[in-house]
Amino acid sequence: MTAMWTDTQPAAGMPRLFERGEDLISFAGGLPDLDLLPLKELSEQLARLTRLGGRIALQYSTPHLAKALVPAITDLMAREGGSAGGAGNLVPTAGSQMGLLALGLGLATPGETVLCQTPAYPGAAAAFRTAGLRPYGAPEDAEGLDPQALRATVARLRAEGRQVRMLYCNPTFQNPTGATLSVERRHQLLDVARESGLLIVEDNPYGLLGFDGRTFQTLQGIDPENVVYLGTFSKVFAPGLRCGWIAAPEPLAGRLRRTTEVMALSPSAFTQAALAAFHARSGWDTLLDAYRERYRERCGLMADALQRELGTDGPWRWRRPDGGFYLWLRHTGRAGTRRLAVAAAEQGVSFVPGGHFGLDGECADTLRLCFSNAPRDRIAEGVSRLAVALRDAETDAKVTAETDSRAGAGAGAGSYLSPDSDADSDSDADSGPDADSGTGADSGTGADSGTGASTGTGAERRAA
Repeated sequence: MTAMWTDTQPAAGMPRLFERGEDLISFAGGLPDLDLLPLKELSEQLARLTRLGGRIALQYSTPHLAKALVPAITDLMAREGGSAGGAGNLVPTAGSQMGLLALGLGLATPGETVLCQTPAYPGAAAAFRTAGLRPYGAPEDAEGLDPQALRATVARLRAEGRQVRMLYCNPTFQNPTGATLSVERRHQLLDVARESGLLIVEDNPYGLLGFDGRTFQTLQGIDPENVVYLGTFSKVFAPGLRCGWIAAPEPLAGRLRRTTEVMALSPSAFTQAALAAFHARSGWDTLLDAYRERYRERCGLMADALQRELGTDGPWRWRRPDGGFYLWLRHTGRAGTRRLAVAAAEQGVSFVPGGHFGLDGECADTLRLCFSNAPRDRIAEGVSRLAVALRDAETDAKVTAETDSRAGAGAGAGSYLSPDSDADSDSDADSGPDADSGTGADSGTGADSGTGASTGTGAERRAA
């Protein structure tokens, strides 16, 4: 019997982000706080749309972006110095996840290597692997993606016979680290990409969610002819509408449009019309300002609680981000966080172990906390529960190490804090058996004197 594709390809799984128990405080899934949506106004607009245009809006459509939605996208992209171009440059998607798979299927060939900023959004690695591509960690240093090392990496990989045509990155308030690439680095990165014949894939869900309203020019805004941009309404409006877009040079947009047509036949005309109507009547300012203020407050509550519970001189390091949804913690003693997640669940709190964001077992000593949707009055309690789990695991590890030492066994073997056993247990999450990566695993966990963080250097390495 012929083997199925799923039997022969590497695992391309996703972490479980949205599970909730009766008393579970979830810091796992990156959900926006939809309490801020003007639901009464929105329901009236949707009712009007259904009553007056339902026969068209609820019908099949073409794989082209609705012209009525172009101003809403143009407005969002212009706020970060980007250019949406015209309707011919825009491809509708059901969110960035669909866009990532469309890129892998439409612009690459199975077996190609795609460079990825690491730690990497697990959905990107899963999409690329599903398309038959081989994710490889782009080199980084303490400031993020390292343009000069990137040039050398591309040359070496090509000398080894690999085809390398794309670099995937999330340069603003990155998931999971919250880090932002400097403007100077952005220009350097684009220069090297052009010289090396690399197409940049810029994923930008969080760029408009800086807590103080500050924005950074997108890579697409600097070099629109060599960047494919993934946009989404999931974080700036609501994820349940499942609507996003790809902005690309017209020849690439045509290929991507054909790919998305195969994937979904047509986008939701109703969703596009609803978003277009909301923007035309309300614009984005009020909602964006509300989201920014809410996430600034939630981030502050979580960071302050971490400092109270874990201190600045303990084994955990983090830095307070300036925007986005996440705090990224790293253990200086290389604690395996996959098993710590089990201990945390027993205390009634959840997070995402860092191994999900690695390409080949790296990041096993890190964890991601999401503050965006955590109830304000439960953040401190959730961090307290987390701290109990982390401290208990640390105590258990020390007792085990002392017992094993007296018995002549290897110190700490099999404990919660064993990084090697934890890395192995992450193999079902996002790294396939032939996963091939370099690592910039701890970029974004750098120093912040107010939060006791320390900078990790993303030294590139080849996978075994």
